[in-house]
Amino acid sequence: MRFGERLKKARSDMNLTQGDVANELYITRQTISSWENEKTYPDISSLIQLSNYYQISLDTLLKEDTGMREDFEKKYVTVNMKKIYWKLQLCFFILLLLFIANVLDIVHLGIFYIPFLFVFIAITMTLDNIGEFDRNSTLGLKYKWQKYIAGDMGSIYTLILPIMSFLFGIICLLWNKGNPWWSFICAGLLLWVNHKSTNK
Repeated sequence: MRFGERLKKARSDMNLTQGDVANELYITRQTISSWENEKTYPDISSLIQLSNYYQISLDTLLKEDTGMREDFEKKYVTVNMKKIYWKLQLCFFILLLLFIANVLDIVHLGIFYIPFLFVFIAITMTLDNIGEFDRNSTLGLKYKWQKYIAGDMGSIYTLILPIMSFLFGIICLLWNKGNPWWSFICAGLLLWVNHKSTNK
């Protein structure tokens, strides 16, 4: 018997409605329904409340049920993946700002440009891999604007960053400001990364 079925049976054995249980536990009837249908799962504190209310041990409540364990594991993975994902995002934007400043001659990276560029490419490809993992696992790591750039809303949107980089180079060229060629190189590399991503 699965977790949701055990909850439903325990409630039926006590001749209670979902509304009765919801009122006792100070939650909504829809939440009880969602738990019984295993659309969502209760957190630890709610699980203990259910165990005490139905007079069923946690061991019995969870016995031979893999759904809740998978749900907890998914939440654990999501929390830890988000930490990694946002640290990589921060590094990505710092390097992007550094490259823009270099193009505008605000800073001069000199011989350090190439190693920074390789790190930038590696971070971009790693973020792409995490994005693919997120799409397959539905962890919800990205904001809506990131979903567009990552191609979740259609592959055409993956062209946003390379086009912006290319236009930035054109503006630099027209204004005769900085070195626009690095911007064109960056646009080409981003297009290459997107091409490799969409042809996996």
